[in-house]
Amino acid sequence: MEKIFKIEKEIYDKDILKKAIIDFEEVTKIFLEENNLIISGDTEEEIEEIFNELMNYYIGLFNQ
Repeated sequence: MEKIFKIEKEIYDKDILKKAIIDFEEVTKIFLEENNLIISGDTEEEIEEIFNELMNYYIGLFNQ
């Protein structure tokens, strides 16, 4: 199962977002294509959890 999240590149720092995605690629299938963040998982709930964790991780990187 895949879910697509629209990402506004004007809001997010592109380099930090790319680093977060690279770090998450080690544990899940996730990639950014244009303004679409595509996450794969077994269930909708799992995908939502991955997205939330990615955003928390992004905020942590941003605040460093």
